[in-house]
Amino acid sequence: MLDEIDKVILHELGKNARISAYQIAHILHEMDYKITDRAIRQRLKRLENRNVILGYCAILNPDLVSQKVNRTILLKFKYTSPSTNLINRLINYSKDAPFCVFSAKASGDYDWIFHFVFDTIEQYELESSNFLQRFAEIIMDYRSYETKTFKLFPYSFINDSKLTERKILVYQILETVEKTQFLHDKLQLIVDGLVKFFDAKFARIWLLDKDEQHLILKFSAGKYKSISGEFSRIPIDSLKIGYIAKSGKPIITNDVVNDPRIKYPEWAKKEKLESFAGYPLKHKGKIIGVLAMFSKKRLNIGDFELLGVFSDKVSIELSTHFDAQEYLQIK
Repeated sequence: MLDEIDKVILHELGKNARISAYQIAHILHEMDYKITDRAIRQRLKRLENRNVILGYCAILNPDLVSQKVNRTILLKFKYTSPSTNLINRLINYSKDAPFCVFSAKASGDYDWIFHFVFDTIEQYELESSNFLQRFAEIIMDYRSYETKTFKLFPYSFINDSKLTERKILVYQILETVEKTQFLHDKLQLIVDGLVKFFDAKFARIWLLDKDEQHLILKFSAGKYKSISGEFSRIPIDSLKIGYIAKSGKPIITNDVVNDPRIKYPEWAKKEKLESFAGYPLKHKGKIIGVLAMFSKKRLNIGDFELLGVFSDKVSIELSTHFDAQEYLQIK
């Protein structure tokens, strides 16, 4: 049996097979697992001996990543003056997308080849729609083929039936968000979804003000629905929320009460809060806000993956409306 630490190790190797035991231990420390890099190396040796890891780059036993939705995507570009920037964005997208296991420039009838692996058909439909919207300016022709994979470089090690069910529900929520007409309603659905599907005590979205010195609370769901009060306006150089906006990096902890970045640990203890997760929201690589939640349960590696999907979706929705009057009114 694979425990949660094994799954984190495999997940990180799937993203970067050259990651060191020290780096993996550091990631686990952020999740409040107290483990040394020596213990990581011992676990890796055990996983190798059990044939869970068959080689490097991290090739997992195909039986462990079966029943995935495989799609090979062919693109033909329409070349314009901003093509170079758009292609660079597409390359970075393929590097960051957890479901992209292969990306290559091609010659001949098509310019680019991708191989995507999804957990469900719902995820495939949602991500395909997002992909086409994001790169519509450069795509002349788009072909998608169902494929059968016999050897797979793993994009993730998450194969839990309950998690799969939750993913389907999450993608249904995101599909609802996509179909909702008004930006205000879309963002409220996002925080409502965090509360519903991640058992969050409350979830919130802050947006940067015009001077980019303060985060203004705009959306809240769960126990604390009010967007007024002490945390309605947060300087970017203070607290966990401000740090996320300033650094552009997510923050996750499973030990809220003892985290020195929490302003009121006694309040967190009284509310029986276990975890916190916060993600930056971006537009064209620039930070424009923060999505965050507190929960009474510990978060696992699967939760982190789903939360990343949520935050990416919010960024896409904001980017779509960034220059629109509706967004300016919300901000």
